[in-house]
Amino acid sequence: MNLQPFCSTIESSPVPPSLKLGKVSPFPPQAGQPYPPARNHPEWRATPGADFNRMIWAARLTGIYFLTDDYMDVDNQFDRISGFKRAAEAPGLENLLHPEDKAEISHHIVFAQIKKDLPPDTFKQLVKLVWEWWDSHVHEPFKTLDQYLRHRRFNNGIVTWSRYALGINLSDEEIFHPLMREAEAITADHAGLTNDYFSYLKEKLSNSDDTNIIRFLIEHQGCDYTEAMKMVAEKIQQKEKDFITAGLAVINDPVLGRNPEVYRWVCNLPYVMGASKAWSQTVCVVSC
Repeated sequence: MNLQPFCSTIESSPVPPSLKLGKVSPFPPQAGQPYPPARNHPEWRATPGADFNRMIWAARLTGIYFLTDDYMDVDNQFDRISGFKRAAEAPGLENLLHPEDKAEISHHIVFAQIKKDLPPDTFKQLVKLVWEWWDSHVHEPFKTLDQYLRHRRFNNGIVTWSRYALGINLSDEEIFHPLMREAEAITADHAGLTNDYFSYLKEKLSNSDDTNIIRFLIEHQGCDYTEAMKMVAEKIQQKEKDFITAGLAVINDPVLGRNPEVYRWVCNLPYVMGASKAWSQTVCVVSC
C-alpha cells in the first residue's frame, strides 16, 4: 500500500514531532530490533502505539465482532441483534435479554471492561457506532455495485476497536463530521473489499459467499472469476489512493485539524488498512 504522498505531507505539517507518522512509540527501537513488534519491553511487545491491556481487550472486542458477523452472514440469525445491542450497553448480566446466552454474556464481559476504561460520552459513542454496524447486517439482495459498497461502508463501526486501543477520545462532532466519516468509510471499504478478495473461494466452499463482492460481480455484472478478481484488486488500489485525499482533507480542515488527537487518529488509519489486509491474507489463504 503506497501512502507515501500522504506520509510526506504528514511529515511536513506543523504538528508536534511526537504526533508524526511512525512516532507513536514512547521509546526508540533496540539495536538489531528495528520494528515495533520486536521491541523488548515487558508490556509493549507487539503493541508499540497502544496501552498493552487495552490492546488485549481491543483484540477481544474484534473477536466479538467476528463472532457476530458469522452469526449474521453465515447463519442469518438476525433475530439475535437486539440481544447483542443490549449486551453492548453492559447493563449487568442479569439485565441481558437472554441471561443464559453465552454469546450475549461474552459481549457483556468485553463491553463492561471497555465501559470502565472510557469516559461515559465516548462509550455511548462507541455503542452507537457498533449498533450502526449490527443494523447493516439486515440487508436486501444487492442489485448494483454502488449498493454493495454503500452497505459495506457501515463497517466503519469496526474501527472503534483501534481508537479504543490507542486511547483516542474524539467528540461526536469530530467523529460524525462528514470529512471524518469519509476517511473512515474508505478504510471500511478497503477492509471489506480486501476480505472479500481473499475469502471468496473459502466462503464459496462453505456456501457463505452471498454477500461477497466476487459472487455479486459474477452473477450480476457478467464477469468471470478472473475478471471479477481483477476488478476488485483495482478497487482496493483505488481506495488506497482515495484515502490519501480524504485523510489530508481531515487534517487540513480548519476545525478538525486543530485537535492533535484527530491528527493522530488519521495517521493510524493506514495501519488499520494494512493490518486488515494482512489478517485476510493469513486467515483466508493460509488456512484454505
